[in-house]
Amino acid sequence: MKRKDGYTFSAVCCYSAYFAFGMAYIMLAQNMSFLQAQFHTDAAGISFMIAAFGLGRLCTVFIDGMIVDKIGRKGMIMIGTIFMAAFLFGVPLAPSYFVALCFSAFGGLSIACLDTGTYPSLMEFFPKYGSSSTVILKAIISFGSALLPLLIIFLNKENLFYGLAFFLPGLIYITLFLLLIRAPFPRKESAVVSGKTPPHVRFKKKPKFWLDGAAFVLIGFTAPGLLYIMGTWLPTYGQQVTGMELGQSLKLVSYYNMGAILSVVCLALLLMKVLRPVTILAVFPVASFLSTVLFMITRSFAVADFAAFLIGVFTAGVFQLCIAVFCEFFWNRKGTVTGTIDTATGIAQAGIPFVTGLILRNTDIQGVFFFSLAVNGMGILLGLLVNYRYRRLLAGRDDELEPKSAEAVNR
Repeated sequence: MKRKDGYTFSAVCCYSAYFAFGMAYIMLAQNMSFLQAQFHTDAAGISFMIAAFGLGRLCTVFIDGMIVDKIGRKGMIMIGTIFMAAFLFGVPLAPSYFVALCFSAFGGLSIACLDTGTYPSLMEFFPKYGSSSTVILKAIISFGSALLPLLIIFLNKENLFYGLAFFLPGLIYITLFLLLIRAPFPRKESAVVSGKTPPHVRFKKKPKFWLDGAAFVLIGFTAPGLLYIMGTWLPTYGQQVTGMELGQSLKLVSYYNMGAILSVVCLALLLMKVLRPVTILAVFPVASFLSTVLFMITRSFAVADFAAFLIGVFTAGVFQLCIAVFCEFFWNRKGTVTGTIDTATGIAQAGIPFVTGLILRNTDIQGVFFFSLAVNGMGILLGLLVNYRYRRLLAGRDDELEPKSAEAVNR
C-alpha cells in the first residue's frame, strides 16, 4: 500500500473523503425544498441550518489544527469521517427541525477534522507537488458536487425518498473509516518540521504570522464564501430572475462544477512547471467578478449556463492554493496554518448563510448576488496584497527552474 516516495492508499482514502464531501457540503442547499416540507420551515430556515454547519466547523477547527500538529493526522481524519456520517444519516431521519439543526453542526465538526488532517497529509505524502496535490482536492470536490444534482433529479423523477441522496455519501464515509484503520501515515514526529529555514525557499525577512497571515486568513473567508453563495443560490437566481424551470436551474450547479473540474485539472498541471499559486490568488478573483456580472445581467439560458461554467473555472482552487502559499510562509506549522484559515472559513460558512437569509427576508435573490460581488471585490484586494507581500519577502528559491510554490511545504 505504500509507495517508495509516498502513501498512495492513504492519499486515495483522503481524496475519496473529499469526493463525498463534494456532495455533503451542498446537500442541504440542493435539498432545500424537501427539507422545508419535512421540517415546516422556509428557505431562510434551511439557510440557518447551513449556518449551523459552518458554526460547527468554526468552534473547533483552530483547536483541531493545533492538536493535529501534536498528535498526527490519521486519527483526526478518522474522527471526521464519523462526524460526517452522523450528519448525513441524522438530518433526513431527524424527527424535528431542532434535531436536524444539531446534526447539521456535526457536518461542520467533520470538516474541521478532515481539513486539518488532510491538507497537511497531502503535502507530506507528495512533498514535491504540494500545491498540485491540494488543488486536486477541489477537482474531487467538484466531481461530487456535479454528481449530486443529477442524483437528486433522478430520485425526484422516480419518486424515491430524498434522503437516499444523503445516505450514499454517508456509506462512503463509514467505509473510509474502516479502510483508514490500515492506511499508513507519516509518523507524528516526521509531520512537524524543526529548524529556522524553510526548505527550498529563502526569505529576506522572516514572515510574521499575524501580519503576513492576515491576508491569507481573510482569503479563507472570501473564497469559501463565494463557493457557498454560488453553490447554493445559482439555481434560485436561475429560476427567479433568468426564468428557468427547476430542472434547468439545477443544471447550473453542474455547469459550475464542470468549470471547476476543468480549471483545477489544468491548474494541477500548470503549477508543476509554469504557474505559481500566488499568481492565481491575484488573477482568479478578478475573472470571477466579471463572470458573476455576466451571469447577473444576461437573460439568455445559454449565456447563463456559460457564465456559471466560468464562475466555476475562476473560483476553483483559490482556497486550496491559499493554504499552500500560507504553508510556504509557515512551513513548520501546517496543521495550525490550516486550522487558522479554516477558522475564517467557518466564519464564512456560519455568517454568510445567516446574512443571505436576512437579505432574502428583506429583499430578493438579486440582493444576495450583489452581496457576492462585494465579497468578490474584497478577494481581489486581498489577492493583490498577498502578491505584493510574497514578492517583497521572497529572496529566492532553490528550485527556480521549477516554480512549484508548495514544494516548499515539506515535512
